[in-house]
Amino acid sequence: MAASTGVTGGLAGCTNLQKQDRTTTTRRKKKKEQTPLEIQHSWTSTVEEDASQALFDGFQKSRPDVTINERTVAGRAGGDLQTTIKKRIIEDNPPSSWQAWAGKNLQTYVEAKALTNLDDSFWAGDAGWDSFSAISKRLSKVDGSFVAVPLSIHRLNNLFYNVDILEDVGVDPETIDGPHTLLNEVETVEEDSKAEGLVHATKHVWPTIELWESMLVGTHGVDTHQSIVNGNVRSRERAVRDALELVNQYRDYSPQALAPINWHNAANRFRNGNIAFFHQGDWAAAEFINDDEFAFGTDWDYVEFPGTENKYLLSMDLFPFPKNNPSPEVTARFLRYVGSVDAQKRFTQKRGAIPARKDVPRAAFAPFFRRQIAQFRRGETHLPSIAHGLAIAPEPRTKLTNAMKEFTSTWDVDQTAGKIAEIFD
Repeated sequence: MAASTGVTGGLAGCTNLQKQDRTTTTRRKKKKEQTPLEIQHSWTSTVEEDASQALFDGFQKSRPDVTINERTVAGRAGGDLQTTIKKRIIEDNPPSSWQAWAGKNLQTYVEAKALTNLDDSFWAGDAGWDSFSAISKRLSKVDGSFVAVPLSIHRLNNLFYNVDILEDVGVDPETIDGPHTLLNEVETVEEDSKAEGLVHATKHVWPTIELWESMLVGTHGVDTHQSIVNGNVRSRERAVRDALELVNQYRDYSPQALAPINWHNAANRFRNGNIAFFHQGDWAAAEFINDDEFAFGTDWDYVEFPGTENKYLLSMDLFPFPKNNPSPEVTARFLRYVGSVDAQKRFTQKRGAIPARKDVPRAAFAPFFRRQIAQFRRGETHLPSIAHGLAIAPEPRTKLTNAMKEFTSTWDVDQTAGKIAEIFD
């Protein structure tokens, strides 16, 4: 009996330990499940908020137990967000993840050893990296390793136009074969109608850098763009200056040249129907599409910026996986979701972008974005943007931004061309 009691007591003791272990494990699981997912981003406009909400709602359908702690950092072209993230990394207190730009923008974080490499095993049975377009994979890598999951691709070289105005003055946008021809047609509009030729946003500098980059590719081609990116600018100084001069002439036609406006106001003025042309990223199309009284193909349409046909000048949003992650398990699940068909369809439909994945059905998108996806998939050239820091490292991009800020104040072509030559030399 004594022995039996001892055995029984031993089993009871083991059982108690097992119960304690299960209880401890359960508590640990609950603790993991209750760890908030902290995401920082700069999506603060109505369209952007709708898109981010669609993304987070989709994730929470599969993980309703996860609390998402959104922290928004409003700022021009995401610059303030990146400053905030860098500060938090320096303090060894990163969020779970954040909206980041691709390409060279990731270089600073990798050099600081702040990001986790995401190899094939990260996808846990999904098709993984093979599901993404070649350019989105390339721009998610630093030094040959994937460090972030791509979500959406923006096109920058769009020229939106007012259908009625161009029909009234007899301008066929498909025959505008370069930036010089475009300026001629702007003049035609202003001479032959009561409409204004174009609108350009100069309150912030980034639309002007985007325009300069489109002018550069439109007049001197991809080889010139790549030579500048690769530091061979001295042989291309005339091209740099020509593109700046074209930007200067372009903004001369804008009635807002002396009263700077932001891109939202520029888009609204174009949408009001008395402006012929508007150069802007595809996020503008998302706002046009939401206006039932401004119909694509009837009231507005677009062409690839003249001279950049079959070229996709792009920016891309993605989410990195930082080291010292406050919620590693949940962050991994979120990033896998970001890379899914469901997430990319939900987000890009509302944001005004196209998916980074190759297999998201086009049928789910509005006609404008169906055309953009088709052009992307058959495009001869996918060109990472200088303006958004995909093609150049953070330090020269900061210098370029400062030089172009001065340009939008003085409009001094020669001085700015000289500064750009120094930056890329």
